[in-house]
Amino acid sequence: MIPAERGPHPLPWPYSHGIRVGNTLFVAGQVALDEELRIVGPGDAEAQARQTWKNIQKVVEAAGGKITDVVRVTTYVADLADVEAIHAVRREFFPDGDYPVATVVQAARLGLPGLLLETEAFAVIGCS
Repeated sequence: MIPAERGPHPLPWPYSHGIRVGNTLFVAGQVALDEELRIVGPGDAEAQARQTWKNIQKVVEAAGGKITDVVRVTTYVADLADVEAIHAVRREFFPDGDYPVATVVQAARLGLPGLLLETEAFAVIGCS
């Protein structure tokens, strides 16, 4: 388990950033928060996506994996117009083109005002 206080940003809620069961890692929805719980890139989907993926990477690495072990993601977006910028950032984290399967869902509202996206992930540690 990667509890909130050991994750990419400590949260005051009953929450785990990730739970590993065998080689499967379930990563809770990650957003563009830094260690001080500030939104990175207000109004900028690309900057928020990059911080979100950095947070996912931290959770995966804390569980003993690497970002290329991520096999599935679901991204919730406030505005579908931001999807291409979000996809461009995902390509940065998977430069070999071995992308995880992915779903994008438009959400009426995300967890905090100012967030443009949230991504949850599943990884199989050691698969890449």
